[in-house]
Amino acid sequence: MNSPPRFSLPAPLEGRALALLLAIYLLVGVVGHPPWRGDDLTYLGPIHWMMTHGEWLLPQIAGQPFYDYPPLYYWTGALLGKALGWALPLHDAARLASPLFAGLTLYWTGLTARRLSGPHVFAPTILLGMGSLGLVVHAHETQPMLALLAGCALCYAGLARINQHPWPGALEAGLGIGMAGLSAGLPGLGLTLPILFLAPLICPICRHPRTLAALLAALGLGLSLVFCWVAALGVFYPEQQLIWWHRELQDNLPHLTHLLHPSKLLALLGWFAWPVWPIAGWTVWQQRRKLNTPGLLIPLSASVLALLLVATTGSVRPASTLPILPPLVLLAAYGVGSLRRGAANAFDWFGLVTFTVFTLVIWAGWSALYFGWPPGLGRQLLKLAPHFSRQLQPGTVALGAGLSLAILILPSLTRRSPARASTNWALGATLLWCLAVCLWQPWFAHTKNYQPIAQALADKITQGPSDCVAEIGLGDTQKAGLAYFSGIMTKEFTKDSRCSLVLVYGSGSNTQIVAGGWDMILERRLGGGRRSETFRLYRRD
Repeated sequence: MNSPPRFSLPAPLEGRALALLLAIYLLVGVVGHPPWRGDDLTYLGPIHWMMTHGEWLLPQIAGQPFYDYPPLYYWTGALLGKALGWALPLHDAARLASPLFAGLTLYWTGLTARRLSGPHVFAPTILLGMGSLGLVVHAHETQPMLALLAGCALCYAGLARINQHPWPGALEAGLGIGMAGLSAGLPGLGLTLPILFLAPLICPICRHPRTLAALLAALGLGLSLVFCWVAALGVFYPEQQLIWWHRELQDNLPHLTHLLHPSKLLALLGWFAWPVWPIAGWTVWQQRRKLNTPGLLIPLSASVLALLLVATTGSVRPASTLPILPPLVLLAAYGVGSLRRGAANAFDWFGLVTFTVFTLVIWAGWSALYFGWPPGLGRQLLKLAPHFSRQLQPGTVALGAGLSLAILILPSLTRRSPARASTNWALGATLLWCLAVCLWQPWFAHTKNYQPIAQALADKITQGPSDCVAEIGLGDTQKAGLAYFSGIMTKEFTKDSRCSLVLVYGSGSNTQIVAGGWDMILERRLGGGRRSETFRLYRRD
């Protein structure tokens, strides 16, 4: 007989071991690098404006109203910036709001599962959430959608106990609705409020008078929290409140654009919610005769609402798909223990193969970056970052090698149990993220950092007289980066503009040249290929 290994990991991880793995998962890669172009820099803009100008009610980027999200996430980031400003730069301190909300999401999702299905599913639920491929990157960037996830998860946790403990459950559900609304506006309310109305219609035991009263109390509390901010916005910024309402209604009207071209949407959902969506589907099929019980009604209705939101509103991009993860994780956790032995072993084996392949891909890209092999990939990376410094750091390479060995070895040391696969997926996702941060952070710092460009522009602007700087083509990310790194504020360029300087931005081949009375005094590029960015500064002749 084969003797068990002397060292083995429990499955699922619980207690201190789970807390340690969760801390590593959430904190590695959050601090120690500048804000990167994209969402990380864009959503730092309102936090920076709150910190420097004290205007906390209306989110703004470089003095211009920013309507993408209500202020809950920005408030949290600004408070963390104030509390930790003595130890960390603002961008690092504010970015800690993301692991905070991601951690709350995982905990409250696990709490919901424990209340619905029993204590044995608490740890597997958290581990399945950590193993979801779509969460790992966004949990480490400045991302307001994470506050929405936390609000939804708290709402689910409150609804899970509202039959046994109506008023504590109503308080939690109401606070979750308020969080969701203050994080994402109408989409946040759309993901939470309908469940309150569906519960008594579908679930017979939810029709008790005390439960109905608690549901009404949760509804009132959640809407009151959102109304306080909207009303204050109307008092101090009445015109901006009207614009915000118009934008909310316009941006969240259902449309069929995504459904007419489903391949992109299905491809995104396929990898983003892996590996939880196949197990969630198995759960629904296996328990199809019990779908009106609270244990399945809450996650199933929440999953349908999230899928409808992603499929019929907004744009198809990974961050917009985040709301589907908590309810799908709940469904998967409900059914992961009932997987047949062959399916459970296949799930575990596929996780090991997946993370092994991803490890090889990360190392192949690193080899192409520093040694030019494989040659085709090396040429492509050189084109994207022609001036990247290829300075090897032996300590980083050694750490990466150790992490790679851990990815290959640790999954084989976990004890055999129904939760072994979820444990191994969480271990693999955590270690793979640590490996990517270890080997690739210098690359991202080089290709996604606006700080050198912002400093060069600021130096050029201060060399000569300038009353204001007009802009052509700048997006929210560029405006946030210029304001954060160098304090550059721009105005929209018009025919009647009297600014002595104009800053022109272009990406890829979409570059513009200003002629007729303007002299170009500075040109800077970031990146290469189709994702290259060009900044040109002109002075009036």
